[in-house]
Amino acid sequence: MPISFGERGVRTKYQYKYPHEEPLNEKENTYRYLAQRGISKATIDGADVREDAHGNIVFNYYDTNDVLCLVKYRPSHKIDKANGDIKAWCQKNADTMPLLFNMNRINTTEPLLICEGEIDCLAAIESGFANAVSVPLGANNYGWIEENFDWLEQFDSIIICSDNDEAGTKMQKECVFRLGSWRTKFIDIPPFHIDKDSGRKIPMKDLNHVLYYEGKQAVIDLIHNAKDSPVDSVSDFSDITNIDLDEIDGVKTGIPELDKRLMKLFYGTFTIVTGVNGSGKSSFLSQLICNAIDEEKNAFLYSGELPNFQSKNWVNYILAGQRNVKEYSFNGATYWKVTQEAQKAINDYYRGRLFIYKDGYDHKVDSIMKSMEDTTRKYGCKLHIIDNLTSVNLEANEQNKYQKQEEFVTRLIDFAKKYNVAVLLVVHPHKIEQMRRLNKMDIQGISAIIDLAHRILSLYRVTDEDRRGVPKRNGSGWYKEPIHYDVLCDILKDRLLGFEGSTAGLYYDKPSRRFFVDMESLDKAYGWDKDPHSGDLPYPPPQLCADEEDEVYGAQL
Repeated sequence: MPISFGERGVRTKYQYKYPHEEPLNEKENTYRYLAQRGISKATIDGADVREDAHGNIVFNYYDTNDVLCLVKYRPSHKIDKANGDIKAWCQKNADTMPLLFNMNRINTTEPLLICEGEIDCLAAIESGFANAVSVPLGANNYGWIEENFDWLEQFDSIIICSDNDEAGTKMQKECVFRLGSWRTKFIDIPPFHIDKDSGRKIPMKDLNHVLYYEGKQAVIDLIHNAKDSPVDSVSDFSDITNIDLDEIDGVKTGIPELDKRLMKLFYGTFTIVTGVNGSGKSSFLSQLICNAIDEEKNAFLYSGELPNFQSKNWVNYILAGQRNVKEYSFNGATYWKVTQEAQKAINDYYRGRLFIYKDGYDHKVDSIMKSMEDTTRKYGCKLHIIDNLTSVNLEANEQNKYQKQEEFVTRLIDFAKKYNVAVLLVVHPHKIEQMRRLNKMDIQGISAIIDLAHRILSLYRVTDEDRRGVPKRNGSGWYKEPIHYDVLCDILKDRLLGFEGSTAGLYYDKPSRRFFVDMESLDKAYGWDKDPHSGDLPYPPPQLCADEEDEVYGAQL
């Protein structure tokens, strides 16, 4: 492959702050340090590794047009974090496009090796495997997948080589899900090198350790013997690792009383959400989305009945909270609007976090599933909400509609497991003659989808009669105790924890459209809101402001 140092590049990113090029200084510090790690001058020069005026190592990141877009630095000596050494940093006053180190020198027709660090990439090149790149900003930053998605799609085979630690294991799994299990393999770095003379076990963390302790051939052997992706059609029983639920990642609802009962919406699971019209499903789903994107867990939303702008409005209200909405009135009716300043700040902070299925696109199953797959692989969406089953075009008729429902749900469950995400499907209940709390059999459609779901959550809007309760005639107590909430979230099924029949009581706040259980959860400040707040809320909730003589347990939704 020809060696290029950006001389052919044309800058095409509008308003991008391109880094300046470090001059080709003498590289004695870089040569000396990397030689200690088994990297030769030829490999250093071939990858255009440089040295700045302070003796730090300089890694130049070029795009596929040979434009210098990112410059990273690290000390040219062993890093001692105890002394405050910084492992790596990017050039000041320049933007940081998440490219892959060495990607401008790659043959896209050959297998691609993706390493966790630049020196691991150099170790592969030093050992004779030139088609190697490195991720730019650490194992837990996956912006490089989105930025280079089309380029990565060209490869028939991709090998992941991450560090031998917890972050590296997570990187392996995420790359397999997003880059495609059918073409992705991974390297397991041996945990130890055994010294031949002393027999001492020396821990090995990365590919550069393998080069240093065991030589070039050991590196090549690891690459050539990379393991098939663990996302396979079958697993050997003995190879399956026991995992406790508290070790499984997922998305919290952000509603304390519900998180106590569910722990979280675990990845790899499928949840049904149901409830009659007006029970608060839109607010509930929007609040799940808000909590997910605030925890930097991207989300996908298909809303077959609400236009995009209305879906966004629901999310804006919840993210804004009471302190960022203003009260208005029209013809005697009171309503609230999110301030323009808050809307702009929300847009800026959560850009690239929530993806809503576009208005006007068809509602066929294949189209929705393709959008879910693309947003998962390209943008890393971990929470997927389909609202609702009735609006999805199953391409069914009266004879096969139940079969099509089951097929769709089965595909959603397979999708959740394959890509390690949480999937929620809204399913309306059958028409019921009188308002009451639902059970599993009230859910529309074939009973198989009830059996297939890992969890079923039902929202019930508390009525005035529920609030009053039904006292016993003799005055000794209650035949039916008053319900002191606005909405009840009934857990009708929980295959994971087994706490079926549990209920979380929730209050509802009209100005912010939030569910809450106390003042703290109502006044929660999401990540975008950097202004310190103090004092009483502008619209004190009546549910938490009643006096003892005249208790008011919740306003109607």
